Amino acid sequence: MFLAIAFWLLVWEAASFIISDNLKLFLPSPLLVLKAIIRLVSTRAYIYSVFLTLLRIFCGFICGAAGGIILGILTSNIKFFDIIISPAMRIIRAVPVVSFIILAYLFINVDYLPVFICFLMVMPLVWQTVHDKIKNFDRNLNDMCAVFKISEFKKLFLVKIPSVADDIISTMVSGIGLAWKSGVAAEVICTPQISLGRNIYRAKGNINYDEVYALTITVVILSLLIEYLIKHIYRKKVGKKNDRV
Repeated sequence: MFLAIAFWLLVWEAASFIISDNLKLFLPSPLLVLKAIIRLVSTRAYIYSVFLTLLRIFCGFICGAAGGIILGILTSNIKFFDIIISPAMRIIRAVPVVSFIILAYLFINVDYLPVFICFLMVMPLVWQTVHDKIKNFDRNLNDMCAVFKISEFKKLFLVKIPSVADDIISTMVSGIGLAWKSGVAAEVICTPQISLGRNIYRAKGNINYDEVYALTITVVILSLLIEYLIKHIYRKKVGKKNDRV
């Protein structure tokens, strides 16, 4: 891991050194970017921006995951909901995120738009997993539930949902990366007053590309940290389950 990071930092440094002086503005060296990060971290505006961007993306991600689980349960068990909701979910997955951002910009306050976009990107992803896994539920478990005369309601919440929990968590790990990319893209386009996206847009406008790189690295690090946290929680859950067994 560290060797890979060191290798790509060397490639970055070499590329910054080789290019002409006219282009160095657009590809600052890793040292200049590190200085920009240190400079930004010491400012209150940067801390507020990180906090509010985290809050927006976290809220959108949680709402999207919850919405995807609920809709997945409904569409996999009730045909009417499947006919109505499934096409909409597939259309949402097919439409480019930029189109949604531009359209939502016309109707939603810019402070809440990144939340909505994260919600919209994560929900179909989780829905697809829950819908497919419950729809293709293990026939042997179905037979077992029939033998023990377990009602459909109990079978759903005591057997089906727990059986797909691992798949849901795995999908959520993928979804957090999508939430970060779409949420920050929404911030860059609609520029909420206090946000990392607005800071990236402003730094680009002021031709401070060292800050653009520094802020982008911030977004990547936060995304990786949250992804690691979700994986860590998942591993602890699986470890406890194995201990009980």
